Parts: sequence; structure tokens; C-alpha cells
Amino acid sequence: MLLANLLPPPRCPLASRTRCQAPARHHQPAASSSRGLLLRGAGSPVVKRLPAGDWLLWYHSDTRISLATSPDGLRWSAPVAPDPLLPSADWWVFDTAAVRPGDVLVISGPDAPASSRRPPPSSSSAVYWLYYTGSNDARLASSPFPAADVAALPGLAISQDGRHWARIEGAHHTGALLGVGEDHPQGWEKRCAAAPKVVMHADGDLRMYYHSFDEMSQRHAVGVARSRDGIRWERVGKVLEGGGPGSFDEGGVRQGHVVRDRAAGRYMMAYEGLDGNGGVSIGLAVSEDGLRGWRRCSESPALRPSEDDDEWDVAGVGAPCLVQMDGPYDWRLYYMGVGKDGEAAIGMAYSEGQGLPRFNKCDALLM
Repeated sequence: MLLANLLPPPRCPLASRTRCQAPARHHQPAASSSRGLLLRGAGSPVVKRLPAGDWLLWYHSDTRISLATSPDGLRWSAPVAPDPLLPSADWWVFDTAAVRPGDVLVISGPDAPASSRRPPPSSSSAVYWLYYTGSNDARLASSPFPAADVAALPGLAISQDGRHWARIEGAHHTGALLGVGEDHPQGWEKRCAAAPKVVMHADGDLRMYYHSFDEMSQRHAVGVARSRDGIRWERVGKVLEGGGPGSFDEGGVRQGHVVRDRAAGRYMMAYEGLDGNGGVSIGLAVSEDGLRGWRRCSESPALRPSEDDDEWDVAGVGAPCLVQMDGPYDWRLYYMGVGKDGEAAIGMAYSEGQGLPRFNKCDALLM
């Protein structure tokens, strides 16, 4: 089976501390230091670190998905040409208006060569499976945090170099992997199945975490589906809902990114939490098996928006992407922040040496 050989946990000789002087070379530099900021004009980060130390970042820019590369996960290249994925030109499919990356599985054969400082070479035996959100609603592209009524569905594309992609048609009549509403009358997902994040639990057992809007509770929630081949999916149900009154996520949860914690042998989820006023912050939850018993790590967010009105992420932080580093309790959290002007950007926070991570924004300086 193609999905049987995932990359082993990557190792990279990075310094143990991640406070950084991190230039962002392909976006307009900030006039002063902005804590955590890496890339302007970008959102929905999906970050992967390859065994030889190279880093890849897929992100959305306007309606499309773009790719940048880095030697350390801090200094990112200009967008790699061509754009990896554009909205479809086929009128009948689900993703004609906008696409956003959800997750990428990097599958490697035994003869995969060491990576270089260039984009993934076409001679590499690695195969990239890009799970993404697609929509025929232009609001998916125009808003960093789309409204609850924006219809969106999950899709899949496959590549041998991380840049040139072929869409894989799913079971839904629009080519999506899952349907909603009238296509799934017994489900709670009536409007969307968005932000697919995929984990390989074992060979032949893949889990897709996605969010939708539950019209009964009037809140977003995170659900899970399972698959044997990564293409045909069956829903399991909700795994995480919004918190109680007054909590940072009482308005619902979405964008749940799940990874297997190598140190603790359990699963960790970073997710967007919506408060009662529509504010967005990032929370953490854990589960022993990734399917049941998800519980919050804290009643407080793991990462909040900045309090300074002039900061790049004062209006909300979300779209989290967790990367576990070499130390058993060392993590990076890549995320999307939104400024008061509505501009989206990508930043990074880190956690070191703690069993339940607490994140600090990287002291990055754009130069």
C-alpha cells in the first residue's frame, strides 16, 4: 500500500532555542519588530520538516495555494512557481472559487534522496498527498475566518514534487471526498466539511479531522472520518465541541490540527476556539487514541491574539499547525494571525521542555 511508508520522525540539527531573527523575504517588511510574524499576506499554514532538515510551507494566498521553502522553518523563500493548486476550471466541481490547504501527507520510498536547498526535486521518490478545502463561494478567499454559512468541502490532490498536482476525484458527485446537507441527511454537517487534517494511525487506518457548523447547537464542532486508502471516507462523528458559558471556546471549535505526540504516546489537537463575541484564539486538547475522550489541556487558550492594537495578530489567531521538534516536549506552533485591517499573516510560537505545552511567540524581526 502506498500509504504504508510515512516518513519517520524527522531530525534536524537546530539550536535548542528558537528565539530568532527571521527575515521574511517575499512579503513587505514590517517597520518594527512584530513578535511571531514570519509571512504577510498568507494564511492556513501547513508546515512539514523533511528528514534532511529542509522545511516546506503550503499556505493560501487569495484564492490559491502556494508553496515556500526554508532551511530552518523561520526564513522562508519566495513562492515556488508554479502555484501548487488553483481553483478548478471545471464548472461542476466543488472548488471553482477558492482552495485552502488543510494538511499534507509526505510518503517516502526507501530510495528517497537527501533533500537540497531547492524545492523538492522531481527525482525524489516522495509522494505528497494534499488534503484541502475547496468552495464555490468567493467568501472562502475574501475572509481569513469565513462565516458559518460558507459552504466548503474537502478535496485531495497528489504530487511527486510538491509543486505540480493532480486532483483525485472523491466519492461525492462534485469530486469532493465528503458531502453535506442533502447528501448526508442524517449527519450534523449541514453546511460544510472544512479544514481536513489527516493522521495515519496505522497502515490502512487513516483519520480525517474536519469542522462543520451544527445547526442544532449553532456552534462549530470538530468531527472525524476514517479511511483505509485515504480516498474513500466514512464518518465517525463529533470528537470536540465548544466549551461552557464564559469559556474561550463557548462559540465553537474548528480547524482542529491533530498530531501524534511521540513523547506521551497520545494525540494532541490544536484548534480554533471562538468566544461569545466571535473572538478567535487557539486551544489544545488531548486524547489517548485520537477518536474518543478528547479533553482540553487548559481552560485558557494556548495562544491569544496580541493586546497591542498595532500588532499583526490583534484581531485573532487561528488555523494552527503543530510541529513536534527533536526534544520530546519541544513544539512549534505555526498559525494565522489577523490584524485590525483584516490582513492575514503567518507566525510561529514555540514551547520547550513542558509536558503540556505553553507557547511563546517567536521574537522574529522582519528585515
